[in-house]
Amino acid sequence: MIETTRPDDLRTIADEILEELRSRLLARGSSLANERSVDGGLEFQVRAIVAETLAAVEGEVDHPAVSVEYHDDQPDLSSHGRRSAAMEMDPAEPLMAAEVLFAIALPAIVARMSAERPGRELEIAGALHHAIWRRFPPGAIAYVEVLRARLQQSQYETRQRISRELHDRIAHGIAAGLQRLEIASSTRADGSVTAAMRILRVALSDTQDLALDLRSLVGDRPLLDAIDEYAYATGGNGALPVHASETGAPRPLTVLAKEELFTIVMEATRNARAHSANATAVSVHLAWSSTKVDLTVTDDGDGYDGDNLHDTSLGLRGIAERAALLGASIEFLRRAGATGLKLSLPFVASRHA
Repeated sequence: MIETTRPDDLRTIADEILEELRSRLLARGSSLANERSVDGGLEFQVRAIVAETLAAVEGEVDHPAVSVEYHDDQPDLSSHGRRSAAMEMDPAEPLMAAEVLFAIALPAIVARMSAERPGRELEIAGALHHAIWRRFPPGAIAYVEVLRARLQQSQYETRQRISRELHDRIAHGIAAGLQRLEIASSTRADGSVTAAMRILRVALSDTQDLALDLRSLVGDRPLLDAIDEYAYATGGNGALPVHASETGAPRPLTVLAKEELFTIVMEATRNARAHSANATAVSVHLAWSSTKVDLTVTDDGDGYDGDNLHDTSLGLRGIAERAALLGASIEFLRRAGATGLKLSLPFVASRHA
């Protein structure tokens, strides 16, 4: 029985809980425990949880009704996330430990306090639940945020690397070969050489465009601004012009959603420029509502036949795969005057828009 929450009492309760927690985590093969102790960060949290629970039961601290909150400006959570990611710890591990901790700590604290404070088991359980879940889920969220940031950075660096390779090696190699053919053609006319030069010029232009596309990112800009900039940057040399517009009030999208939608617009624009017959322009329209955003990319060309074209076209298959990744529905349009795609993405708010 404890009559006060003196430091020695807190230490004793926490030590007993930690030893039992270590034993159970070790039996589960958890990376959070070894033969001597539990993870240092976990030990710190357990001791803080015990102290907070006892203080709450004694009325020394108040807590809100909602336990799980997450704020970007909590440096301790960000630090915990980076540490967990560096250790390659499964994000589920701390949550599992939290559940085990609750099962151990509740009877231990109740047994210590029951004689002094009988009938307060529910209050103790509530205080313990709050103390645990105020810490563990936000910590796991911080870890996932770190991993997501790493993934986004890795994707960005990969795109930049491929763009450099296309520009510095592939495009330069094509240009060098084209130059040799031009020299050869200037001294002796040859139809096959002329045809080869035409092919190489198209390949060079496509490679340069692709290198530019890979460097194009939405970043912090509104999606329409990124599309307008892309249209301006790629609209020369006789390419079909791109006219972008939107209706409704733009809503926040996740970073992934913005980048994937932008990539879909670029791929659909390339398809229109490469394959549309008698088209004069490409139209991109974003229609925003409170629940979704509809993206339409069409050209005013002659259309095309073939119900299964998107199953055999690598570009359209890629668009369909990107739409599926976002959970968006997509329809490929084939009629004359409105050839392209219509995509509908359910709206998901994000703090990282």
